[in-house]
Parts: sequence; structure tokens; C-alpha cells
Amino acid sequence: MLPRLKLQVATNTKEFTIGFVVLGVVLLLGSGYVFLTPPVEEPASQPEPQPAPGPETEEFEAFFLDVELIDSAVVKTASSELRPTISGPNQRAYEEGEVITRAPAYFYRYTPDLTFNVTATTTKNVSVDLTTRLIREEEVVTDREDADSEIVYTNDRLLMYRQDTVTDGRVTNRRAFDVRNDLERRADEVAADFPSSTTSLNTQLILTVDYETEPINGTAYNGTLNMTPSLESNNDAYWITGDQQANVSETQTRTIEPAETADPAGAGQPTEPSEPTRGEPNMGLVALLAMLGLVAVAGGGAIAAKAPQLDEAELKTEIAHNQYSEWISEGELLLDSDNEFVSVNSIEDLVNVGIDANKRVIYDPDLSVYTVADGDVTYYYTTEPASLQRWTHL
Repeated sequence: MLPRLKLQVATNTKEFTIGFVVLGVVLLLGSGYVFLTPPVEEPASQPEPQPAPGPETEEFEAFFLDVELIDSAVVKTASSELRPTISGPNQRAYEEGEVITRAPAYFYRYTPDLTFNVTATTTKNVSVDLTTRLIREEEVVTDREDADSEIVYTNDRLLMYRQDTVTDGRVTNRRAFDVRNDLERRADEVAADFPSSTTSLNTQLILTVDYETEPINGTAYNGTLNMTPSLESNNDAYWITGDQQANVSETQTRTIEPAETADPAGAGQPTEPSEPTRGEPNMGLVALLAMLGLVAVAGGGAIAAKAPQLDEAELKTEIAHNQYSEWISEGELLLDSDNEFVSVNSIEDLVNVGIDANKRVIYDPDLSVYTVADGDVTYYYTTEPASLQRWTHL
């Protein structure tokens, strides 16, 4: 590869010299350009002034009221025998004085009295006026097969009435009833005034709680909660079914002002745009371009200085020698006046003679001569014919 490169340099000395020098000059100019024109640094973008955040609104529970009816009974007579409950086969004995709450069924024999516990839970620190009423609604209707039923008697019997002002968020009212005397005998008396064959008695318990609040943020709330528990019975027991809980909730909207924060150094104020500034040049790139430019110029000078010392003929012979080295062997030329010497124009021609004669090419490095001996004829090629003539007297 090196002889071929040298041959290219020898045959194109001017072009290589000019090319390397021009390349070096361009690189040096590029180095100066990078040094003299550092990159422009744009100023950091300033945030757009933001308007002050406005107030926000949110909903909150201003008032609530939960009303619950809990039935309970105190065992009056102890029982040592097991008694089944209404709701299933479970059996148990009753202790005297035991309080039974929300039982599936109460037995007349052991718990003749039933207590209604009406508990109201409301918003603390709000004054609420409560009116609690428990009414037994009695209604007698006709039973006719050929016509619609007709109400022939109606009456609302007040069983419980309480008024309370609640400020601590909770109040409980209790009222105990003898079930047979207070809740059922009256119904039997009403039914006795009407023939049972043509009429029927319907009864219903209605619990109402009226409420009225003090003004809450300028608004007062009022209304009524209704529940309809039902008392059912047989010969031995009674039980409570139906609705035993009601509630109401009122919401309001309030405004939340944004928290005040310090305005750092004019934040939020419009600012004048900053001018672009020049940064520092990339000295690493400047040095690299300058070094490459100097190397290119020096390379052009070296080519211009070394090229005249290169011999094209020798280079071509060296290239040919390398190309046909498998057909060439080194040896010593023996001179004999009886031999005939034939000169060829190139190593390639001499190699072709050797191939045709099935002979190897012999190279004598002392005389710089290539030969092929074929009988009395010696074919040769040399780059120094004067030296060969001096030895052979040709």
C-alpha cells in the first residue's frame, strides 16, 4: 500500500500539496471563527405575570339531624324455663331486671311494658328546637264485597309529646307503655262500638319530630321527620316492625380566600425583556481545529519537500515486484559469454515469459536485475541497465 501511495504522491505532487495547504488554511480559519464568534446565550424566559388567585367556594354540611327510635323492655318476672323467640328456634331464660333491646319479640308474661327511646343527634353548637310526637292513628273501615271500603271512624291518639331545645348535639326522650292497657285496650274499645262482621279496625303508630334551627350563617332551617313503626302481636307476644330511623342534612357554600404569600423581588410584575449575550467560546474546539489546520499545512509542505526525491520508475518496479512476488525468487546472476541475453520492458513481461517457459523469475538484488533462463537464452529486466552493462560488457 505504501509504494502505491508514494507513487500517487510522486505523480500528483502539486495537487496533494495544494489540497493539504487549502485544507489547513480552512481549518485555521474555522478555528478563528469559533474563537471570535462564541454562541449567543438567550436570556432566561421570564414567567408571564399571573393574576392573583381569586377566592374559591366549597360546600359544607351546615346542619344535620338524625332521629332513631329504639324499643326496649325490662323483664318484670324471671323465667327459669327456656322460651323460644319469635324469629327462630333459639331458646333462652330471662333474668328479672334484665333490659332487652330491639328483641325479635317480647312476651307479655315477662315484659308487659315497652319503652320507646327517641334519640335525636344534631349539629353541635347549633341551637335546635325539637318537638317530638308519638301518635296512634285509629281507623275503622267498612268491609263490603259489593262496594269500596269506607272510613266510618278515625282518631289520632297522642301517646307522647316532648319539646326540647338542643345545644350540645344530642337528646333522648323515653316513654314506657303498658302494651295491653295503653296500646291495645283502647283499640279494642273502639272496635267494640262497630260490628265486627261489617267493619275492621286499622291502627298505625306515627312518630314525628319537628325541628327549627337558629340562623346558621343567616339561614334558619325547619321541617319534620316522620317514622311509622308498627306494633304487631299474637296471644303470647308482641314485636315492633317498620321504619325506626329518619334523617335530614342541609349544606351551604362558603368562600375561601387565597392565602397571602410574599411577592419575591417583583414577582408577578411585568419585566423588560433582556438582551441576548455572548457566551464563552468553545476553546476545546478552537484548539482541535487549529491543531488539525497546522497538521494539514505541515503535511502539504512535507509532500512538496519529499516528492522530488521519489523515483516513479523505482516505485512502479517495486509495485510490480510485490504484485508478482509469488513468481519471483531471489538469486545470483551468473555471467556466461555463451549465453544470449534478451531484455524485456517490464517485470510483468518477464513474469509472462517465465510462465510460458514454466520457469521462475530470479532476482539479483546486487545488480537489481530480474532474469529468466531458458536454455542458452537469458531474459532479463533491470532498472539499472548501466550497472548490468558494466558487469556483463553488454
